[in-house]
Amino acid sequence: MCFDPFSIGASIAAIAGGSGGAASGIGTALGALGTVAGAVGAVQAGNQANEVGKYNAQVAENNAAAERQRAAYEAGITRDRVRQVIGAQRAAGASSGLDIQSGTPVAVLGDTAKQGELDVLARLYSGESAARASQNDATMFRAQGRAQKQAGFINAASSLMSGFSNMASSASTRYKPLGA
Repeated sequence: MCFDPFSIGASIAAIAGGSGGAASGIGTALGALGTVAGAVGAVQAGNQANEVGKYNAQVAENNAAAERQRAAYEAGITRDRVRQVIGAQRAAGASSGLDIQSGTPVAVLGDTAKQGELDVLARLYSGESAARASQNDATMFRAQGRAQKQAGFINAASSLMSGFSNMASSASTRYKPLGA
């Protein structure tokens, strides 16, 4: 489909006709065409902003998933290290002749396990906090995109009303009854 603004303008001018002559009709047609083009541009800009918002939201959601995976990985590494430390503590206690099944060695091993699990939980909490922040960003990006899309429609309607209002007021001042 070919979009030829001059043909459209000439057609609108022919339809508009009137006593203003061809130049006036073409000016009116071009004004109408400009008004419509501005409205279409506003809608397209709003739609594009909405798509950008959706894309940014998807990136933020991907970041949230990556943060959770990173935290789980770090928690696993921390658990492995704690197991190694507990194993080394058991071996050291046994090699020095301590009973590692009761008393102080059990308390030390329990404390090591508790501190290790607190480290694991801190890593998981940190990852979840970062993931929640990214998910909040995703929600914000989507809301901004929807708002900009709505603004595009509002701007389009405003452009149409303003443009056609200007053309109507221009036409009313241009065409005066005879004897006025």
